[in-house]
Amino acid sequence: MRFNLGNDNWTEAVTDIAPIELLVDATTNDSDKTFTVPDGEMWKLNYVFTTLTTSAAAGNRQMVVDVADASGTGLWGISAGAVQAASLTRRYSYVPGTSREAAFVNTEIQVPIPENSFIPGGGTIRVYDSAAIAAAADDMIVSISAKVYKGV
Repeated sequence: MRFNLGNDNWTEAVTDIAPIELLVDATTNDSDKTFTVPDGEMWKLNYVFTTLTTSAAAGNRQMVVDVADASGTGLWGISAGAVQAASLTRRYSYVPGTSREAAFVNTEIQVPIPENSFIPGGGTIRVYDSAAIAAAADDMIVSISAKVYKGV
């Protein structure tokens, strides 16, 4: 719909009706997962929710979310404010508008991500243990909620 702003200046109004999709990777024995935005789409991240169950391998895991464009150039990245030791299950909520927590509360930690985080086609979201303590033994479930814009 067009609106006349006066003096023959016009603006267009559109409605944002992008569907919200939930992407889940529950593959076991993997603490390094990458999601790729298909060509012809753009994703607006709502949240990234991760559950990490660590093996008995000693060491502190440092959970990270990295976002890059199609060329691999980093757009942003954020590490959780606390590490996770062996033989534990912890939940990580990466959400916009929260403060960075420095400790787990009842097995969960909140981690801020940028507001209005748009990822173009070919871009990636990588969720991983940057310490790579037991990448092939720890179990990580990642759920991503995103508005999916098609044809951009």
